[in-house]
Amino acid sequence: MNLRLVTCDGKTYLAPTVTEWRLRRTGGVPCDDLEAVCLFDGQLMEVLPRIYRFSAYQEDTLVLRGVVDEYRAEVSERGRLLTITGRGMAALLLDNEAEAVEYQGATVGEILRNHAAPWGVQSGTCRDLQCAGVYRVDSGSSQWQAVSGFTRYVGGFLPWFTADGTLQVCPMAGSGVHRSIDSTAAVTDCSVRFTRYGILSEMLVKDKSRQTSQQVVNREFLNLGGSRRQVLYTPGVSTLAAMRYTGEYQIQRSMEGTRQVELTVAGAFAAQPGDVAWVTYPPLGLTGGYDVVEAESRGGSAGETTTLTLEERDHVDI
Repeated sequence: MNLRLVTCDGKTYLAPTVTEWRLRRTGGVPCDDLEAVCLFDGQLMEVLPRIYRFSAYQEDTLVLRGVVDEYRAEVSERGRLLTITGRGMAALLLDNEAEAVEYQGATVGEILRNHAAPWGVQSGTCRDLQCAGVYRVDSGSSQWQAVSGFTRYVGGFLPWFTADGTLQVCPMAGSGVHRSIDSTAAVTDCSVRFTRYGILSEMLVKDKSRQTSQQVVNREFLNLGGSRRQVLYTPGVSTLAAMRYTGEYQIQRSMEGTRQVELTVAGAFAAQPGDVAWVTYPPLGLTGGYDVVEAESRGGSAGETTTLTLEERDHVDI
């Protein structure tokens, strides 16, 4: 891996030789992040305070562009080293707070102009979305919450960032390539996880002023013996259909990330978020298609690996 560092006055420097690194791609939240350890001869010491962006390349392929969060120069028994840590461009939306605002009939273009573009975030693929009613950005929300809340409420999906830092306003699942992980793949570790805690079995949505309520049940979880009810009070302007949607939305959110497969394969950047992995792993009875939701690649003296977090295709973000 090689690392290019950009200063706030627009100058670019090639970081010293990278000896160890870890790069995680999620496309959204938690944010993409990088930690790279370099040999250090002190030549960049005066430049380091002005470094604010990085671009990481694997051979000639850009694997992440982002915001520098910290550098650490050290001299120890390990030698003279420079460590650079940073996050993907989603950090610009996560770190900046939005003002409280209420939109009437907002379009996705309006939301991006107000909550993404001012922070230097460029948009790529963009679905044509418009809110039929009111969309509110609450006080204390980040710019990411303002954008992702709109796309989720109106379109039913979360936006995501490519490796080069472009915001994609479309579903991430299935947007990448299809990959096969079978008996020919060098799988070193594999685990299956199903988390029951936090899944809602029932959502009761109540409108106190109109004395109406809607009960929405999670039949799948109820059939598994689940029991976790939540009561939500809405303003006195909600229709029964809107209340039911709210209940279904909360149940869907409670199920996110509860069914996951994590596996580690030899080699870096074996897949990235948005890819579809067709997995055959008999020891744990795995077979079928999974969406890659996170990919963490590591490199160093011990070699290179990729750890993938996968979700069953029937249980991805919608």
